[in-house]
Amino acid sequence: MKGKQIRTVQRTLHLIGGLAIAAYVYLAPPPGSPAHAAIQWFIVPVLVASGVVMWQWPRLRRLTRPRRR
Repeated sequence: MKGKQIRTVQRTLHLIGGLAIAAYVYLAPPPGSPAHAAIQWFIVPVLVASGVVMWQWPRLRRLTRPRRR
């Protein structure tokens, strides 16, 4: 995959996760349901991590490149 395709997929998944959070806030699945657990333990942490990675991507790329002298 090319860089643009990867960024498009990341942004799309991030938006889908954001919609899941909005549904959680406005529809409020009952505590103890699978949807509640999935949002609390999977979707929110993945969204936070992917958001930070997208935000800091140029810095992370610079850190992973081999240094040339």
